[in-house]
Amino acid sequence: MVFRKRSRIRPGRGGNRGMRRILSAWFLSTLGVFGQTSFAQPDSPAKIDEILEKLERRGADVRDIRCHVRLVEDDQINLAKRFKQGQILFQITTPNPQFKIHFDKIESDGILGKQEWYLFDGQWLHQGLERIKQVTKQEMVPAGEKVDLFDLEKAPFPLPFGQKKETILRNFNVTLAVGSSGDPADTDHLICIPKPGSKMDRVYDKLEFFVHRELHLPTRIVVTKAEGFQIDTADFPDLTAKSINVGVSARDFEKPAAWKDYTEVVEPLAPNPRSP
Repeated sequence: MVFRKRSRIRPGRGGNRGMRRILSAWFLSTLGVFGQTSFAQPDSPAKIDEILEKLERRGADVRDIRCHVRLVEDDQINLAKRFKQGQILFQITTPNPQFKIHFDKIESDGILGKQEWYLFDGQWLHQGLERIKQVTKQEMVPAGEKVDLFDLEKAPFPLPFGQKKETILRNFNVTLAVGSSGDPADTDHLICIPKPGSKMDRVYDKLEFFVHRELHLPTRIVVTKAEGFQIDTADFPDLTAKSINVGVSARDFEKPAAWKDYTEVVEPLAPNPRSP
């Protein structure tokens, strides 16, 4: 087992930087996504309030989720684009929720990549990389401490449901975009720009949620960072009512057997970037 200090990851270099953006892509939710241009609808505050209220209420009903994910990481600084496909598991547990992301299909510049796993056990975030046979174990929450992962302003990473409408509106200027042909079916497109000086302004340039009108959860989320040079797009193609409260079990969150042969690197608890 190797212990090391947490270091700053440069754009385009992988590591937990990529994980932060992956989590931002699924666990919260550009103009120009897939070549489409979006325009805000005029006079839509009431509609935005309605969408956010339903998103908040729907999140309160979620006990677990199992669905597939397609992720595109567009790093325009290094002119690199990665495509990932896999499965996401989420479960409300005590004292903190846990989740597992397994990307079993990865492609970068036409080259097939190795598997990646991301497992949060309620205290530690484990990042397993098959290509280097290493698991990085980073403490996200002090031992025995409960953290509200649904508190947008305090959580170490954001979740895409359970957020309070008032918290979102306090941190973002939200507009409702006019739909385009590239949008997922039956969704409303919310564009969230962090308010200057807000805690979110330190982390994001822009967040976009494509919220399904019947499910009231995002089926696509776009995260823009680094002054527009890093854009992550996450799609959840099979997210339906059948994906929610399906009885995910503790066994689903067991560490992969392959990890027993991997080197483990431990990173201590890091300051929350949203903290003052």
